[in-house]
Amino acid sequence: MRIFLRIAFAGALAAAAVGSALGASSISYVTTVHLHDGKQVVCAVNESRTMQAGDRSQALTTAELNEAQVDATARLRRHPGNKNEYPSSSTAPHVDCS
Repeated sequence: MRIFLRIAFAGALAAAAVGSALGASSISYVTTVHLHDGKQVVCAVNESRTMQAGDRSQALTTAELNEAQVDATARLRRHPGNKNEYPSSSTAPHVDCS
């Protein structure tokens, strides 16, 4: 049941991200990341504070959080139009994983 709720929550966040991304000029999205230890983590990248991933019941270690953030931002590194100096305070992505 818990997995079903997580999947439903991730789907709702993804649908909200698509809607907000269409109106935003920067790249923003919600993605599910699969860690090497089998955990699934939902990460919001460059989302507004109200849209970010929210289930804090799953405690992540620092190593797991780092892995999730790196995997979640892989899409930004592959974006062909990204010519920004990186990282700076204005170009570094904001990633919220839970």
